[in-house]
Amino acid sequence: METGGRIKGTDPKKHPRKRVVYLVGESTGETISKLARASLAQFSREHVEVKTFFMVADKHHLAQIIKQAAEDEALIAFTIIQPALRDFLIQEAERRGIKAIDVIGDFIVQLSIFLEEKPAEIPGRQYILDEDYYRRIEAINFAVKHDDGKMPQGLKLADLLLVGLSRTSKTPLSAYLANQGWKVANVPLHPDMDPPEELFQQVDQHRVFGLIIDVEHLVKLREARLQQLGLEPYAKYADPVTVCDEIEWCRAFYEQHPRWRVLDISNRAIEEAAAGILRAYQTGKKPT
Repeated sequence: METGGRIKGTDPKKHPRKRVVYLVGESTGETISKLARASLAQFSREHVEVKTFFMVADKHHLAQIIKQAAEDEALIAFTIIQPALRDFLIQEAERRGIKAIDVIGDFIVQLSIFLEEKPAEIPGRQYILDEDYYRRIEAINFAVKHDDGKMPQGLKLADLLLVGLSRTSKTPLSAYLANQGWKVANVPLHPDMDPPEELFQQVDQHRVFGLIIDVEHLVKLREARLQQLGLEPYAKYADPVTVCDEIEWCRAFYEQHPRWRVLDISNRAIEEAAAGILRAYQTGKKPT
């Protein structure tokens, strides 16, 4: 049946074509990937496809990418530092009538003007083996050695300590913060288990962050964990009543340690939770 000259069910507004975004970089692509994720989070991703092309080192490879992008009618976002490659990409994109965004170039230009210094124009310069790199590696090793309550004698050396019930993102948060250079240890809490004495006797209590979560989210996380292990998802570990009791116990336990700062991680991404912890640690305020 036709309506107004169009077959019913083919309204382009109801079935928009998929839009394609190309991310192009001459190094690992970490910088542009993070920026793209943050930017695309502001839009509906249902009809967006992201294609990535990293470690691009020559014009021939770039030409192939741009030709394909033209066929996809894509938007190109790129982090190309070498002037010859960058200029070639821009010219080819213009020639083929597609939009190309220099994600980092404009910022580098403005920094060069402000600092009155010519940029090095070295791809991947942020990954050089400098003091900051080794500091991050040391922090990652520290987090691994002090994960899940291991080596409690080393807790006093931690910049940050995370405590919480099972599946409250202690390990992922520790790893994320360690990758930023923070020495992080985490200690599990459970009503039937005593935390190590070092947590109370040898540690600056203002460095301790208690993680809390609501019942619904914790049940889902524990059910997912049981399924990963091939176990029944309805075991006591994920039983809503048991989980509720654990959370109530945990809140009461935190109240016994008023110098600890408590962060609710319910429905929070790791990045957001980590930012909340660092903001609280650096300002001395409670996490929000």
